[in-house]
Amino acid sequence: MFRNYVLWGIVLWLGATLLFRYLGHLLLGTWMSWVLFAAAVPLIYLCTALVYRWRNVPASDRLLCSCCIALPGMLLDIASLLLPGQVFPAIPEERIPVLAAWLLWAYSLIVLFGFPWRNALSARRRSIQ
Repeated sequence: MFRNYVLWGIVLWLGATLLFRYLGHLLLGTWMSWVLFAAAVPLIYLCTALVYRWRNVPASDRLLCSCCIALPGMLLDIASLLLPGQVFPAIPEERIPVLAAWLLWAYSLIVLFGFPWRNALSARRRSIQ
């Protein structure tokens, strides 16, 4: 079951890596990087929520699924960030920390969107009443 989410994580990693390889110098400009950080929120929500809905993932399994989505990319990005000149030749060296920060932000969002927030909030409301 979780193999599909690992594969989805690899697809997302490959897409992001190719995007930054070819367009990173444009996306990581000083003002554009803020847009990139903001745009990550709805984009990653769509990439996770639609998969959960499509695969009918119960809320109780979403956190584990989100970890399965995020972990392959996190591991693969170790290599890509250790060799930025080869993997991201168009990105200036001084912008690599911004890329690393964005990647950490993106993986954090994937995991955060796996938390069963709606169920936790409804349980909290029920306990207050």
